[in-house]
Amino acid sequence: MYRVLKLNGSVEPFQPEKLRRSIERAAQDAGVEVDGAADIKVERDVGSWELADLVHVELLKKAIERPELAEVAKSHLLGRIYKEIFGRDFLRVKSDEEYQRRALAAFEKLAGVIKPEALELLRQLKLRPEFDRSLSYNALRLFTNGNYALRRLDFQLAETPSMAAARVATAVARDVERARLYYDYITSLKLIPASPYWFNAWTSKEMFASCFILMIEDCLSSITHPGKRCIYDVLTRSGLIQQAGGGVGYDFSLLRPEGDVVRGSAGVASGPISFMKLFDANVEVIKQGGKRRGAQMGTLHVWHPDIRKFIKAKTGELKDVHLQNFNISVVVDDAFMEKALDVDKDPNYPLVNPRIVVEKLGIKPIEVLELTREVQLPKDATVGSVNAKELFREIVEGAWDSGDPGLIFKSNMNASNSLLYVNVDGDRYVWFGTNPCAEVPGADKDVCNLTHINLVKFVKEGCSGRTLEEKLECIDWAGLAETARVGVRFLDDAVDISTTGMKDVDETYRKIRKIGLGVMGLAEMLIKLEIPYASWDAVTLVNRVLAWIYLNALDESAELARERGPFKYFHQSDYARGVIPVLKYQDFVWSRWERVRAAYPPEYRELGDRLKAITYETRRWLDAMAKRFGKPTLAELSEKVKGGVRNSVVMSVAPTGRTSILAGTTSGVEPVFALAFLRNVTVGTLVEYYWPGVEYLRARGLWTPEVRRAVEESGMLRDAPVPEDVKHLLATAMEIHWAWHVLMQASAQQWVDQGISKTINMPANATKDDVYWAFALAWALGVKGITVYRDKSKSVQVIYTGIKQEIKKKLADTKIVVKPLSLDATISDAAEQVKLKALEEGKDPYCKTGECG
Repeated sequence: MYRVLKLNGSVEPFQPEKLRRSIERAAQDAGVEVDGAADIKVERDVGSWELADLVHVELLKKAIERPELAEVAKSHLLGRIYKEIFGRDFLRVKSDEEYQRRALAAFEKLAGVIKPEALELLRQLKLRPEFDRSLSYNALRLFTNGNYALRRLDFQLAETPSMAAARVATAVARDVERARLYYDYITSLKLIPASPYWFNAWTSKEMFASCFILMIEDCLSSITHPGKRCIYDVLTRSGLIQQAGGGVGYDFSLLRPEGDVVRGSAGVASGPISFMKLFDANVEVIKQGGKRRGAQMGTLHVWHPDIRKFIKAKTGELKDVHLQNFNISVVVDDAFMEKALDVDKDPNYPLVNPRIVVEKLGIKPIEVLELTREVQLPKDATVGSVNAKELFREIVEGAWDSGDPGLIFKSNMNASNSLLYVNVDGDRYVWFGTNPCAEVPGADKDVCNLTHINLVKFVKEGCSGRTLEEKLECIDWAGLAETARVGVRFLDDAVDISTTGMKDVDETYRKIRKIGLGVMGLAEMLIKLEIPYASWDAVTLVNRVLAWIYLNALDESAELARERGPFKYFHQSDYARGVIPVLKYQDFVWSRWERVRAAYPPEYRELGDRLKAITYETRRWLDAMAKRFGKPTLAELSEKVKGGVRNSVVMSVAPTGRTSILAGTTSGVEPVFALAFLRNVTVGTLVEYYWPGVEYLRARGLWTPEVRRAVEESGMLRDAPVPEDVKHLLATAMEIHWAWHVLMQASAQQWVDQGISKTINMPANATKDDVYWAFALAWALGVKGITVYRDKSKSVQVIYTGIKQEIKKKLADTKIVVKPLSLDATISDAAEQVKLKALEEGKDPYCKTGECG
């Protein structure tokens, strides 16, 4: 007789009849007949949650033929959630009042986990049990396995999704009326707060920031170098941030190169790469407090003498074993890019030892990170030079081989920095690095405070159009504007509540007041409007949607400044002079384009010229929309911001890996990844389908056995017997030419004052020249940071497109063998299983080391 280990530590015999009854109850709740669709054979001891997972996998395998079985899997999972939180058979209770009563009792059991003052606000908020049922199976699974739900001290689940949403809304608002507003937007899935809100709201570690940027100076410890940001000091800060569920970006350019002199010990330096290993190990140990895998970005400026070692740090034999908790990117300036692309006919680019620059010039570390070709360097600070063309090719080869390194374009990054060169806490404010997924460029101690608008919610039902202008009328522009404004208020409220436990970081955060309102669901919005992702209509639409959000977000920040006061450094910022950062950025990018466009082949010149035209046409369109909806035009907004803005920046587009799963839509501004794919999770391999795509095919009578087989084999419609326009509309990330990926990112970037996290996906057969021109075009079109990923360039991936024959055979096997579990397992062992699920299933395919939003 095999046994089942329960989360409370008890062990009971496996009872097939009991399992069958639980499935039937879930089917009854969903109004579906199961007919033995989830018969499970158990031949080993098993944990109760693992057993449930196996039931769900079996149901989901068959849901492609019988979609209603996915609802049974969801109902079964929701039943388990309710049983653990509320008690037995709660699915049968249909009363909202009963739900409210039991939810408040469950909140009270969180004493010692949440702050006492939370209960008073939570009692005044009417919960929405329908929110729980509105979520998909994947969203509920993320909610339970991804640590969005709090757990009691005994590690039992303590919250339903609607309860957690209430906790987030009240924690940020600290006011009942505002909490009701935020709760309405969260539970309608119009606004999705970033993961740390769900992890930390009302807890003792109430940190809402997703990620941070930290400077590392060339010293080991502030014990011997008081006042400096030394390696081990930053390592400690990183540990605290990771523990609370945040990610960190660091720039290692100030560290002296390998082999350089260390006078204090009469030795030689080990160089930046060796210290990156230390930070990598730090995250491996902490793993973000068991909430999700650690996320880190490591950057090195292209002038550093160790740049070649950095480029090769994650390529070749090292790519699957070295610095696995890091994304890495090379920071390049315009001087380097112009030499690399032969705009500047002299290819020689100087390498600079940062230690010598500091010692000889006596300048501050941040000024080293500002180095440009205009800076006059002492002769012995320049330790050689590289051929920029050759070095650029080496960067390209590394990215082609493994996806690392990416590129950060320093001039593009700072072109929308409203505080460029302003003195902030004793340092000139220059964005020298980024967060782990590059959507937030920043200076030392900068913070990513993120929330995302779900664009799918603003496509009107039953609306159709032939031309782009007709399709644009299918968007609820008024609702989108109001959501952007609520999002800005939500994020600004969070600035004053969030705390890292690091006083200087929190102080800088509140002085700068960076917020990052972003989007998700762009690809699904395009499908609903029947606009292919790889099209000029899509490039135009994203330009206009982001422009509209930006206009309303900045205007709301100006309104908040009138209510609460502007951010501390406002009077030294561009805003005080009436300069709107994204317009300054656009003028910079397109004036440079005219200077460098001759370096590009004619077909790429045409792309740049057309995007420039779209961007300036959007300015005219935006003014017309502003007048139509009673919002300020760009000229009026320019005057308005002179009176103050609350936030130094307002927008950032994160990858939204987990949060898009919660919302049940596509990630960030990415295309659909695949129509069918495999996801590796702790119970094995799950098959997932992009259901809106399947439903689109079903609605047109195209979901035939032949089409299904083609989709399952490749994850695409490429070889399916469907019309070409359908293939074009439902084209997936690997099918879309890299130029459309770059154009979509560049188009969105025109109206985002921070950055955009996006992967330029390429098929396995992409060439190094493809990567070369993707990087080159991205720089010229104003992209701030770029990452390419060539399919199968790493031996291990989080998700794989299509379902290979050998895996299909394994999945089709009705005999499911569960993992062995020790008979003397304790409650802590059972709890550890759940923690591991969170770590393994929390990975984001669009952010290689973790999830940033």
